[in-house]
Amino acid sequence: MELKDTLLKALRKIVPTRTKDSILRYEDIQSEVLKNHKDADLNYLATAYAFGAQHHHGQVRKSGEPYYSHPIAVAHILATNKLDLETVAAGFLHDVVEDCDVSLQELQERFGEGLAQIVDGVTKIGKVRYRDKLDSQAESYRKMILAMSNDLRVLIVKLADRLHNMQTLHHLPREKQIRIATETMDIYVPLAHRVGMSNFKLFLEKLAFLYQEPEVYEEIEKQVNERHNRAKAKIAATEKQIKALLAEHGIKAEVHSRIKSLYSIHKKMKKKKTGLDGIYDYYAFRILTDSVADCYNILGRLHGRWHPIPARIKDFIATPKPNLYQSLHTTLAGSEGQPFEVQIRTHTMHRIAEEGVAAHWTYKQGKLVSLGRDQHSKWLKKLVTEQDPETTSNDYIESIKGELFTEEMLVFTPRGEIKTLKPGATVLDFAYHIHTELGHKTTGARVDGVQVGIRAELKNGQTVEVITSKSQKPTEEWLSFVVTSSARAKIRNWLNSVKKSESIDIGRTLFEKELKKAKVPLKSVTTKTIQEKMKELSFKKVDDFYSAIGLGNLTPRKAALPFIPEELQQKTPSSGEVRESRLRKALNNLTRQSKQQVVVKGQNDILVYLAQCCSPIEGDKITGFITLGKGVAVHRSDCKMLKDPNLDVERLVEVQWGHLDKESVFNTRIVVYTEDRRGMIADVSNAVTASKTNIKDFNARSDDGKHTGIIHLVVEVASLDHLKRLTQTLEKIKGVISVEREN
Repeated sequence: MELKDTLLKALRKIVPTRTKDSILRYEDIQSEVLKNHKDADLNYLATAYAFGAQHHHGQVRKSGEPYYSHPIAVAHILATNKLDLETVAAGFLHDVVEDCDVSLQELQERFGEGLAQIVDGVTKIGKVRYRDKLDSQAESYRKMILAMSNDLRVLIVKLADRLHNMQTLHHLPREKQIRIATETMDIYVPLAHRVGMSNFKLFLEKLAFLYQEPEVYEEIEKQVNERHNRAKAKIAATEKQIKALLAEHGIKAEVHSRIKSLYSIHKKMKKKKTGLDGIYDYYAFRILTDSVADCYNILGRLHGRWHPIPARIKDFIATPKPNLYQSLHTTLAGSEGQPFEVQIRTHTMHRIAEEGVAAHWTYKQGKLVSLGRDQHSKWLKKLVTEQDPETTSNDYIESIKGELFTEEMLVFTPRGEIKTLKPGATVLDFAYHIHTELGHKTTGARVDGVQVGIRAELKNGQTVEVITSKSQKPTEEWLSFVVTSSARAKIRNWLNSVKKSESIDIGRTLFEKELKKAKVPLKSVTTKTIQEKMKELSFKKVDDFYSAIGLGNLTPRKAALPFIPEELQQKTPSSGEVRESRLRKALNNLTRQSKQQVVVKGQNDILVYLAQCCSPIEGDKITGFITLGKGVAVHRSDCKMLKDPNLDVERLVEVQWGHLDKESVFNTRIVVYTEDRRGMIADVSNAVTASKTNIKDFNARSDDGKHTGIIHLVVEVASLDHLKRLTQTLEKIKGVISVEREN
């Protein structure tokens, strides 16, 4: 079967084909609105429908259908999801500003400010020039998320719009299908999850999975159906047993069985690296009751009847998820050892789980609460406002995707506040989640009372108290172990700001040196004078001008020429007169006046820095490598990086240790391999402290299979001799197998 046929066959099961007799009409939408809002202003709704039909008249979709079939479908999706009248009317009109000759002012005058704001937020970003498609996508996301945070109905209309587009995606070329499906899975599915709208989330997820991998989708669906047919009797019997148990104890409740979503099963198969036969809890039961007390009563009764799996009991009633989801989850071992999941919640909780943020409006009979104070709005706004203005488009998009995770881990602050993180998050991720400045200063944490380093991976339910130091600063190494994109972006922004600050200082020095060389008085070239030339030089700010010089993107000579009078300008030297190598120019462009821990042989005042990959310390044999724009990176001579066969050996230079201050210290990483015994961590920590060595980071774990422990340390040492003494001290501890320096 061809790919297109496979896709269409599966699609018909999800989205039934509409015939002429079943095509959506205005009356269908009006009927849905009246079900939930008996006092709705039908004249308002009908006027919105007619206005949209009039302005979209003659427009056609890729499928050949009249374009207005799309806004009608969007309005119908909103109506069936019980949205307020203004939001449903916005469904009819969400494309009129973009595709028709209609202004926002006209919409506001005819339909009110609320509807106009929704349409304005949903309107696609157009007629804006960008450097490339990535910039366009990033800017679209920024504006879309900001509009959603101002009025969450923008998000819901956008989800409905995307849902109908996904239902009709088969009319587009395969390349566009994959691109739109990927964007849906990366952005819209997590957004729907984050505001608790599981009905939208599951439908979008199913369609996106189908378009991304139609053949995989078909194969999993086939296997699940075959297994379900074999297990129907067993599932029905278990459901009957649950109902009997509840009736026996006089508990009024509804019991429903369900198969987990195909995408959820697919993810679990990939995670466990197994086929469907390796997935046991593929079906689950949902119990809906009237009160919270009944929920806990039912949980106790189930645990008395079936054996619960301890690690799989979760109480989201006492600690709701950030998207307001509440439920009790437990996994039970069936009579034949087949595990099955049970979710227990009240009818109200179920409604919030299905409809999310939209459910709150219905409780108010369509009258909106103050959305600006809603926690969903705050979270969305945070995605925009916490980003550094100079974050690249790619980093911004990755940051959004990283924040829109659907799998969650809940940890606690010392005050008992719940914080949601991505599974696998570290202490440093947690600190940055609390506040940017806290992350910058973090040196470790007390997790459930036990002190750990910044690399320590957190687990669900732990309480974390962050430890800070005023002298702590982010390093490039931190980027290698944080797992949340927001933490990574904050670290990168800090590093970039430091790098830019250094490049500005270097650029200013080089610029002034070039002016002196041309005998131009520095007093005559003021900041104001430079500012006046910025347009001519294609820079917005003077700092950007200096930074470009410091990074080597603009030569000092070219930068200084506009400020040198013609009579002082010398003729350009011939190639025969100047035969300076490219590497020599790179070195000269990075000079600055400073005391150096390391000096480059034959050169004075070259910008150097110690490479993070091997962390050289005084006494190590060292080699320099000229980088582009950052100066000379100093590596240990045995560093793996220098053994790379693709290394440009012409960029290697001789370096040597310079004059060091008495207080100079170096960070270095060591690994201590030990027996796995109680008190070992304390013994190692005490020995390091007793040797007058400061611990910058500390992380320990055990290898249960080998009954050994592994302790990773980042310590401050003054020299190689200091490190050797520390190593000898640690090797004397009872139970220490070996001590190694990391490279």
